[in-house]
Amino acid sequence: MLLLHFSSEGIMDITFFESLIIVVLLLVTYRQYMTIRYLKNELSHDPLTGLRIMRHFEKKCLEVMDRVERKREDSLAASEEEHTPHRTYQHSHSVAFVDLDGLQWTNNHADYGYFIGDRILVALANILNRWRRQDDLVVRRSKGGDEFLILFAGSNKEEAERLLLENRRRFERVIENRFPGLAGNVSFSFGVREVNLKQSEDEIAQAIEGASKVMHRFKKERKMDRRVSSLKEDGVLK
Repeated sequence: MLLLHFSSEGIMDITFFESLIIVVLLLVTYRQYMTIRYLKNELSHDPLTGLRIMRHFEKKCLEVMDRVERKREDSLAASEEEHTPHRTYQHSHSVAFVDLDGLQWTNNHADYGYFIGDRILVALANILNRWRRQDDLVVRRSKGGDEFLILFAGSNKEEAERLLLENRRRFERVIENRFPGLAGNVSFSFGVREVNLKQSEDEIAQAIEGASKVMHRFKKERKMDRRVSSLKEDGVLK
């Protein structure tokens, strides 16, 4: 127990020993707070890319969509009062399933290996996160995986696909500049499905699964296109 002493003027007089105890207690409390904060961050964020990990992604999507819709309502209300043009928020939102192409090939290649593979993963994560808009959500699907999930808040399927194609061009330019030997072998495939605020978490999960299936179909088509191009270059096909 700390004993607090008061002088005749009513001002608290704390001894040096009591002050030291208070400082120690504050330091211990702060250390516990920082430890809890660190552990929470470790559980929710991927240490390699710095992105959030897919924990309750469907719930987070609904929260973000709700916030965007409320912004839209507030914007409409303000524009009606001020009679000025307002920013519109679409009712459509989109989820994307992104898969890095060529990571396994890079990891198994004698000239590159897992170190370069990790750098490629980080490069893709940085592009997806850097070019996301304010209300968009980007997460890594799992630690150790090469898949990412994105919520394009307020964007329909066509808009989301356009943004992803722009990011793919940016990513491929990074590969060409940093790892010229990997150019043409490393890129990413994606699939997109539209979602809305009326859907449940289970329905959002089904939309993500649908986007995954679209991604895998496009991935196979891209592999086939590259194989055909390679055979043409080798003179096997004309």
